[in-house]
Amino acid sequence: MNHILEYWTFVPTKMKILGIIGIVVIYYIYKYQELISDKMKIIGAASLFSMAALICVDVVARYFKHPIFGSVEIVSFMGVLVVAMTLPNTHSTNGHIGVEILVRRLPDKAMTIIDFCTGIISLSFFMIVTWKMFDYGMKMERSGEVSMNLELPEYLLIFVVSICFIVFSCNIFKDVIDNFKKLREK
Repeated sequence: MNHILEYWTFVPTKMKILGIIGIVVIYYIYKYQELISDKMKIIGAASLFSMAALICVDVVARYFKHPIFGSVEIVSFMGVLVVAMTLPNTHSTNGHIGVEILVRRLPDKAMTIIDFCTGIISLSFFMIVTWKMFDYGMKMERSGEVSMNLELPEYLLIFVVSICFIVFSCNIFKDVIDNFKKLREK
């Protein structure tokens, strides 16, 4: 423990503050992840409904030679929101597709070990994806890039997706901890 404290003294104050804020944010996301996932699911469902409604209105408007300007951009943005917002809830409820032909026949301990290992790999992957999404969002903000027709700032959507990946990573982390506890009990 002392060697960690020695290194901690060399960390700049700004980095310490950001690290502590990050830990507090992740703690609350972990604590309220079910509530957050449910709210995100509602936002995703509203985006899906709005996307379908906008497409229907645009099709009718095109029939009368008055298409909705920027509808393709709005629909694509809402499609991204649908996927990103529902990802944590889908993982929590095991709603994703899994191929378990071989794994299903293994003993419980072997299945738990496989779940633990895939959880660690998934957690590592999505933490890197989250970090790179934030990095990409910062680059897009600095460049000032906007969408083609409506000139909406794209970096905001990238930041929303990266926040969704943080919640998703917390869900995976919770599963890894649960599988670790199962392995210790067996």
